[in-house]
Amino acid sequence: MLSSSFSIPYFLIASFLLLNLGVGLASRKATTFRAYAVDDKRFSTVKLLATLLATSFCGVVLVSPVQVCYSYGLLQFCLMFVNAIALWLTSLAWVRMAPFMHHLSIAETIGSVYGNYPRIITALLSIWYTISTLIFQINAISYIVTACLHSVDPNSMIVLAALVIITYAAFGGIRSVTNTDVLQFITFIIIIIIVAKLMFVKTGKSFLEIIWFARKQEKFKLSSLCYPDSHLWDCIVYFLFCLLSIVDPAIIQRMYMCSGPIQVKKVFLYGSFLYVLIMLFICLIGLFVFSSNSTLSMEEIWGYIVTSLPSFLQGAIVTCVLAMATSTADSYLHLCSIIVVHDLMASIPGVKPIVDRLQIRVARLAILGIGLFSMIMAIYSNDLWKSFSSIVFYVYTLYNVVVSAPFILACFGFRGSARTALVGMAMAILMSLACKKFRFLIGIPACVASMVANGCIYSRHWLIMNCIPLFS
Repeated sequence: MLSSSFSIPYFLIASFLLLNLGVGLASRKATTFRAYAVDDKRFSTVKLLATLLATSFCGVVLVSPVQVCYSYGLLQFCLMFVNAIALWLTSLAWVRMAPFMHHLSIAETIGSVYGNYPRIITALLSIWYTISTLIFQINAISYIVTACLHSVDPNSMIVLAALVIITYAAFGGIRSVTNTDVLQFITFIIIIIIVAKLMFVKTGKSFLEIIWFARKQEKFKLSSLCYPDSHLWDCIVYFLFCLLSIVDPAIIQRMYMCSGPIQVKKVFLYGSFLYVLIMLFICLIGLFVFSSNSTLSMEEIWGYIVTSLPSFLQGAIVTCVLAMATSTADSYLHLCSIIVVHDLMASIPGVKPIVDRLQIRVARLAILGIGLFSMIMAIYSNDLWKSFSSIVFYVYTLYNVVVSAPFILACFGFRGSARTALVGMAMAILMSLACKKFRFLIGIPACVASMVANGCIYSRHWLIMNCIPLFS
C-alpha cells in the first residue's frame, strides 16, 4: 500500500493531469483550419492575457530563478525581469502590427515581405526552436520530480504528461490550448504564492529584517554590480539577447490571436506588469531560502525547499512545474502544427491547396510526431542529450539572429526582396559561426554581431531603394 506521504502528492499530480485532459477535450472542436489556428480571433483580453503569461512562464522559470537569486545575488536578480521589458516593448509597437494581423505565423509574415524561401527558412528554424523549448520543459519536469518525489520515476511522469499534452493539443486546436492555459496559469500562480508564503514563515523574520539581512551580504549590495568579477558584460549580453524574445514564435502567435492592434497593446502591456509581479514572488522564494540558510549549494536549494514544506505540498511543487511546462509546451506544439501545414506545405511548388479537414488532420499528425520526437530525445540517455543539446542550443541562437532583424525591420516599414533577405540570413549565420570561433579574439558575442550584420543588409537595401531616388 502507498504511504500517505506518497499517495497525496501522487493523487494531486494525477488529478491535475486528468483535469487538463478533460478541459482540453471538452473544448469545442474546430471545423476550419483558421478556427483550428486562431479560433477566428474571438478571444477575450483576459483569456489572451492568461495564455500569454502561461506561455511566457515555462517550467525552467520556476526552477532556475530561485537558484540564481539565491546563489548570485542582485545582478542576476535584475536579469530575471528582462522578459517583462520585451513584453512592454511589444505593447509599444502595437500599431506596427496592423498589416500582419491576419497572418497565422511569423513565417507567413516574413514570407509576405521577403518571399517564399525566407518563409521556408523561418519555418524550419521555428520548428527547431519549438523542439528545443519542448526539451527544456521536459528536463525541468524531470529535475523537479527527482528533487521532490524520490519514489516516482521521472521518465514515467514525463511520458504521462507528454501524452496528455499531445492528446488535447492535437484534437482540440487553439481552443483547447487556450482553455488549458487558463487552468494551468491559475494553478501555478496559487502554488507559487503558497510556497512563497510558507518559506517566508520559515525564516521566522519580518520582511524588513530579511531585507536588512540581504543588504549586509556583499552580493546583494548595489556596489556588487560594478565589481570586475561580476560578469557584468556577460549579463549585458544576456539582457540584449533576452530582449529578442520579442520575436519568439509562440509569443508572436499570441499577437495574431488578438482581434486587432488595440487588443495587442492591452494584452502585452498588462502582461508586462503581471510578469514583474509573478517573477517577484518567484525570486522572493530564493531570497527567503537564503535568509533561512545561506550555506546551501545550488544543487541543494530545491531539496531544502521540499523538506521544509508539508508532504502534500511536495506534490504541489511538482504540479506547479508541470503547469508551467505544459502551458508552454502545448502552445509551441500547436504553433509547430500551424507552421508545418500553413507555411511548409503551402510553400512547396506545385502542391495544390488542400481542404480544411485534411489540413487539420496533417496538423494533428505534426503535433504527434514532433511531441513524441522531443520526448524521446529528452529522456533517452545522457550521452545522447549532451551530443544533441549543442545542436539544439545553436539552432535556438540562429533563430534569433536570423529572424529578429527582418521581422522587426518589416514591422517598421522596411521592405526588401527575397535576395536581400537570403543574403542577410546568410550573413547572420556566417557572422555567428565566426564569432563563435574567434570570440576571445574580437570580444564580440555571436548574437549581437550577427544581428547587427543581418540588420545592416536590410537597412542598406532600404536606403538604396528609398533615399537615392530622392536625389536622382
